[in-house]
Amino acid sequence: MAAVLTCPRVFIAALLIVCGTFAAAPQAQAGTYTVSGIPVDVTAADASTARDQAIVDGQRAALQKLVENMMGAEKAKQVPLPGDDEISAMVQDFEVETERVSSVRYVGSLTYRFLSDPVDRLVGRAPVGSVGTTTMPMPAGPVRTITAKVPISGLQQWMEVRNKLVGVPLLHRADVRYLAPDEGKIDLVFSGEPAQLMQALAQHQLQLTQTGPDWMLVQLGVPGATTP
Repeated sequence: MAAVLTCPRVFIAALLIVCGTFAAAPQAQAGTYTVSGIPVDVTAADASTARDQAIVDGQRAALQKLVENMMGAEKAKQVPLPGDDEISAMVQDFEVETERVSSVRYVGSLTYRFLSDPVDRLVGRAPVGSVGTTTMPMPAGPVRTITAKVPISGLQQWMEVRNKLVGVPLLHRADVRYLAPDEGKIDLVFSGEPAQLMQALAQHQLQLTQTGPDWMLVQLGVPGATTP
C-alpha cells in the first residue's frame, strides 16, 4: 500500500526556522538570483532523511536551471557544477512552495535564492552585487541613496541596464539588493539632487521615475518597458 502523505505543522515550523536563519545571515545583503518551481521527490529510510536529501537535490537542480537560463542549454553543458557543499554556500535561502511528507517520502516544490556573485563567477561573468559606475569627480554635497525597482524580461535585459549605468555622472555605484527573472531592485548611490540624477540617467537611455514613495528605473526604447 502506498504511504499516505501528510504535512505536519512541526515540520513546516522547522523549515521556516531554517529559512529565517539563512535570511538573517550577513550574506543576505548581496544581490540574488531567484529560481522557483523546483520539483523534488525523495524516498529514504525516514522523513527527516528524505527531507534533507530533497533540499540538497533541489538546490542542484535549481542551480542547473539558473545556469541554463543565463547561458542557454548548450553552453550550460560546458559549466561543471560544484559539489553540494559549495552549492549550499551559494544559497542565500529557500522557500517551500508546496510539500507533502510521509514516514519515508518527501514530495514538494521549492524556491531557491542564490547569491549573485558566486553564480556570476561560476558562469564567467563579472559579479553584479555592486556596480562601480564612474571614476569622475563627484560634486560637493551629501551622498544620497535611491532604491529603485527595475522591471526586466530576463537576465539579458538586466545586463543591459547594468552596462548603461557605467559612466553615469553623479552616480557613485549601484548596489544590487534583489534580482529575479522579471524584476530587480537596486540602490543608486549618488551625489546631487534626484532631478540631476534623472537627467544624467536619461543621457544613458535610462528613465528614473517616482510614484509616491516608490522609484522605478527602466530602459528607454525597450518594448514593454513603461513607467507608471
